[in-house]
Amino acid sequence: MKLLAIDTSQAACSVALWQDGKSAGHRYRDMPKGHAEALIPMLDDLRNERGFSMEELDAFAVTVGPGTFTGLRVGLATARGFAVALGKPCLGVTSLEAIAYPAAQEAEKGELIAACFDARRDEAYLQLFNKDLTPVTEPALVSLDDLETLLPDAPLRAVGTGARLIAAAAEERTWIAKASPLPDARSVAAIASARSLDQALPPTPLYLRAPDAKVQTNPLRKPE
Repeated sequence: MKLLAIDTSQAACSVALWQDGKSAGHRYRDMPKGHAEALIPMLDDLRNERGFSMEELDAFAVTVGPGTFTGLRVGLATARGFAVALGKPCLGVTSLEAIAYPAAQEAEKGELIAACFDARRDEAYLQLFNKDLTPVTEPALVSLDDLETLLPDAPLRAVGTGARLIAAAAEERTWIAKASPLPDARSVAAIASARSLDQALPPTPLYLRAPDAKVQTNPLRKPE
């Protein structure tokens, strides 16, 4: 599969070309804003360097959230626009999956991956995964006051901008991953390429917090 992946969900912007089971080109830039202005030039730069056309791609992949409202719209609109125009599939990958992917490579046997973004307002976006990246819980917006009681009594490999929040809530059984705390399009590409199209997450935004929403204090739900 020849696939192009995009991430603009958090404070970074990245694109990656995936071909023959590995990354074949990549651009990444830390940036809390300005994704709309940076994304297309990054795509053009990668396309010119690697010498491919959009028409020859088999699929597109994009992070669907959780993340910033503006950033998510930029990435989703771009990926879906190309996919519709070219008649290609567009696969969604959550930003929590994207940061869990590299952390899983360094996790020890028996550890759970705690993918977490600091969502401000004394909240966090959180999802737990097994080492093989099967989800243990659904993505959730949780209150920091409830975090200690929501975390399972198991060793944790914490990753993301909220990793320190996990460590503060479960210090004795938490290890901070060396992996980047922000999503990378290479991880998005690797995850998407391993999925069949009938199992793919639709490229629709995953908004766990509505504007001015109250804190969600429900316990983490297990996937159905």
